[in-house]
Amino acid sequence: MLSRIFESFLSKVVELIEDNAHNNVKSIKEFELNLKALQKKLKLLCAKASDVEEEIKNSELSGRKKRKREVEEWLEEVRSIEKQVVELGTQVESEGFIMRLMDGGLPAKLIEEVDTLVEQSRNFGELVLDICGSGGDKLLTDGMVGQAFHENLEMVLKLLESGEVWSIGVYGMGGVGKTTLAKHIHNRLLQHSQGRVIWVTVSQEFSVMTLQDKIAHFIGVDLVGVDNEDIRASRLHKTLSQMKNSVLILDDVWENIDLLKVGCLVSVECCRLIITTRSLEVCRQICCQQKIQVSKLNHHEAWELFKKTLRNEIELDSSAEEIARSVAKLCGGLPLAIVMVAGSMRGERDIHTWRNAYVELTECVSGNDGMGDGDVYKVLKYSFDRLNWNHHSQGNEFNTLQHCFLHCALYPEDKHMNGERLVREFISGGLVDERKTRRAQVEHGHSILNKLVNVCLLESCVGPGSTERVKMHDLVRSMALKICEGKYMVRAGNESLNEIPKESEWAKDLEKVSFMKSGIMRIREGMSPDCPKLSTLLLRDNIWLEFIPDSFFSKMQGLCTLDLCRTNITKLPNSICAMKSLKALLLEGCGKLENVPYLGEMNELRELNLSYTAIKEVPQGVGELFNLKFLALDARELEMLPRGLFLKLGNLQHLELPFHMQVVIDEIENLKLLEEFSGRVKNVNEFNSFITSWESRVHDTCYTIGVGSYHVSFYLYEGRGVCHNTELILSECNLEDERVLAKGIVQLTISKCKCVGPSIYSVGGLKRLRIERCEGIEHILRSEAGLSSQMSALEEIILIELDDMKGLIEKGDIGASSALAQPVFSSLMRLRIDRCDKMRIPLSGVPNIEDIHISKCEEIEEIFEYEGTSSLTLPELKYLTLHELPRLRKVGILLSGVPNLEVINIRECKEIEEIFEDEGTSSLTLPKLKYLMLQELPRLRKVGILLSGVPNLELINIRECKEIEEIFEDEGTSSLTLPKLKILSLYKLPRLRKVGILSGVPNLEWISVTECGEIEDVFDDEGSRSLTLPKLRQLDLYELPKLKGICKGTAAIICNSIEHISVTKCPRLMNKLPVDVDLAVPRHCKIKLNTELWESLMSDDPNLSCFFSEG
Repeated sequence: MLSRIFESFLSKVVELIEDNAHNNVKSIKEFELNLKALQKKLKLLCAKASDVEEEIKNSELSGRKKRKREVEEWLEEVRSIEKQVVELGTQVESEGFIMRLMDGGLPAKLIEEVDTLVEQSRNFGELVLDICGSGGDKLLTDGMVGQAFHENLEMVLKLLESGEVWSIGVYGMGGVGKTTLAKHIHNRLLQHSQGRVIWVTVSQEFSVMTLQDKIAHFIGVDLVGVDNEDIRASRLHKTLSQMKNSVLILDDVWENIDLLKVGCLVSVECCRLIITTRSLEVCRQICCQQKIQVSKLNHHEAWELFKKTLRNEIELDSSAEEIARSVAKLCGGLPLAIVMVAGSMRGERDIHTWRNAYVELTECVSGNDGMGDGDVYKVLKYSFDRLNWNHHSQGNEFNTLQHCFLHCALYPEDKHMNGERLVREFISGGLVDERKTRRAQVEHGHSILNKLVNVCLLESCVGPGSTERVKMHDLVRSMALKICEGKYMVRAGNESLNEIPKESEWAKDLEKVSFMKSGIMRIREGMSPDCPKLSTLLLRDNIWLEFIPDSFFSKMQGLCTLDLCRTNITKLPNSICAMKSLKALLLEGCGKLENVPYLGEMNELRELNLSYTAIKEVPQGVGELFNLKFLALDARELEMLPRGLFLKLGNLQHLELPFHMQVVIDEIENLKLLEEFSGRVKNVNEFNSFITSWESRVHDTCYTIGVGSYHVSFYLYEGRGVCHNTELILSECNLEDERVLAKGIVQLTISKCKCVGPSIYSVGGLKRLRIERCEGIEHILRSEAGLSSQMSALEEIILIELDDMKGLIEKGDIGASSALAQPVFSSLMRLRIDRCDKMRIPLSGVPNIEDIHISKCEEIEEIFEYEGTSSLTLPELKYLTLHELPRLRKVGILLSGVPNLEVINIRECKEIEEIFEDEGTSSLTLPKLKYLMLQELPRLRKVGILLSGVPNLELINIRECKEIEEIFEDEGTSSLTLPKLKILSLYKLPRLRKVGILSGVPNLEWISVTECGEIEDVFDDEGSRSLTLPKLRQLDLYELPKLKGICKGTAAIICNSIEHISVTKCPRLMNKLPVDVDLAVPRHCKIKLNTELWESLMSDDPNLSCFFSEG
């Protein structure tokens, strides 16, 4: 529709030009150009909005997610602009209205709004939030050690089960195992509890709003933009009060918390509370009913933990073991101290080493080193001191390992720290030794992190996308800060800190200061802390900080690292120019920063990061920074790179440039030490020239390079910096006569290119391949022998809008058998195919595939190609997503061949009749299946799964499948259960007679059945007198003319956790509620019934109004 309107619009413009040549042609031309630009930008925006909407809908199908408010508002704005453009097109069809638009103002305004919306979409992060339907995720934790630990665990669980206790305080000294105990409680509750389990780490830097934000994120309450604590508390209370039998665990509480102020009113029926704290007094202040002390380990238990941590492959001899036992005894039964000391001795067998360790640890514990009264700090410091052994010192009291460890204490308490970022900070802060190459320094940095993890000073953890992250125990962090007392000032993570501390708090001997991720909003005019020894100042992630006065840096002339990343400043103070010692100036993500003063006198500067700032030109003086090794200029507003910018920057090792600007390749080629690069070059010839010259000088190069025109394909790569492998993006290139020298490429994207042949991407070692909107590509791989081996490393293939694509592999008559004797894509794990309309049979030779996503392909009839065998198996397949495949008849997988399948998501496949092949056996199972989602499959007759074969199924969502009569196969047994099923949603299934599930659904939380005209009972049960659904919270029944009840043959269905009942147009349920509720248990449930049914129920029992309200 939009394209027709625009064509009509443009034709009117052309007519006007011909008939009114005397008019202002320039104005008309401007209008026409703006209109074309608007059409192009709006098309991309609408495509983005469509993708966002689809991703949200898929997430919401699970019943565990809901869309963010900001995302929903963004979608509304996109719809509004689309509507405006449609109205504009309709109006200009009128001859007279065109004259009013000749200034081009309206299209230009709309272009600006479209650009704003595109920019907003890049900053969404997650599109959805968790909702209350999920119980929570299991926490990784250490094993339980000691009899008292087991007894405490069982005691807490018993108290919660009693129904009489709503608050429990777990207390004990630091490092004794309180958090470990709480994690085990959390995991056990997840397995056996009927409600939600919420875990929040409070930490020492506590504020009411921070705690509210953490709880809100976990339970899916949107507090964005709400600053009033009372309103925030009210919203939290409203949600928590509806979460029956839930448990809130607050870990690491340091002071009294006013739970009413937070919004957490605890009770036996709704939300119960467990806290962990070092103070019995805190337990009393929070009014914990039961207080449980965690004690230290006895000698035997301590030795067992010590031995387990040592992990020695060879047993210690008797003499060494005796000394080791004495070392363990010095740890005083404290698990954290035992683990750290044993970790520092891991691999040591020599008796002399053990004797020396015993002597040193004895002196440490009995001595007075000023670290506090508790022995724990002394023992922990012993592990720190051992880092000094056999490691090069930097000429002062600490060596490289120790400096890097102490640097981690600058982060907020309990922060999961990104390993790559830490290594970069080690390098920019001069903490690791100079090496010949940056790659060698990076490897050294990672080896330091590994060492700190191995000796248990840091804990390893996994972040989003399996990224490497580490964490520092709060007691270890306290020890580190005590070591640096007087030299470090750390207020990181203190969001209640709105203003920089007064000058009197800045000691003259300060060396490092961190206000990272605090709430600082302003630095007072005239403030000038006198800190001549200060080397590091971290103000990163103070998102409200807008202004820094000139005076602030005037007495910090020794500053080496200044980190202002992701602050809200608009300009840098001029006084920064005088900071001659500065080695790292980090400004990444300062989205409003436009003005940067002259930098040319900072001769010591090694790292300058201006990516994602608002600068429009490169700051003056950057070209004079001859010692610069790291330069990031990926700023979207940057208009040009000055000619000759890099002539004096011969020491550059890392360079990031914006993709919207084309690099002058001659200047980059002169950077002889460059190892890491991201940017865009003009064409393939320039890329080949650059890469040949570069790789002849430097080994182990890393890059993300775009070739050709800049467009939407580059959005995937913006914002990531230089990766640590090799990525190439080919955009709008004619590859007919040009050979791409793509040796060593790990990730390749080909977008809108012509004459693309397999030789382009048949590169040894290629792991990720993305091809989109290219003409003429019929197959990814031809059958000739020799090419298939080049594809064996591929782990991911993404194919989008390839109009000529017929299949992954072209099989000719000659050589096919030899070429394809072995699986071609033997390493392929992820495959996405979208809008490839000529593709018919896409898949074969993918034995290790884990994720298949195919959508909007007009010709596909079968997903897997028949390979002459009846035993097609995909043992690693976990996710199967098939959307909008109008000719798909069958998937072609044997049910027995996908034992690890977790998600089936099939939508709008109008010809499909069955999901799995009939194997003629009664033992078909999908033991790991969690989510079954089927939508708009009008010819689907059956799913083909036995009920007993899906014991881990959590979600059934089946919508608009007109032929389905039963969900599960009849197995002729009365003992079938779905013990983990949480959500059952059935919508518009006119022939469905029964689900086929019996009464074993103890974890069911939500039943929704709508417009299923033949269904008489949701469940079957053979004569049980009652059925209990202990976790059922919501029941929705709509337009079910034959429905008699929830469960056939059952007199009573007890649902004491019910919160919402909706029954509409169910005429055979006119004299009773579909479930029974124990009215002796206090509750308030929203109910929506036909008026006649409500009145009938009220006449039978007027007390119902005390428990139910019409909603």
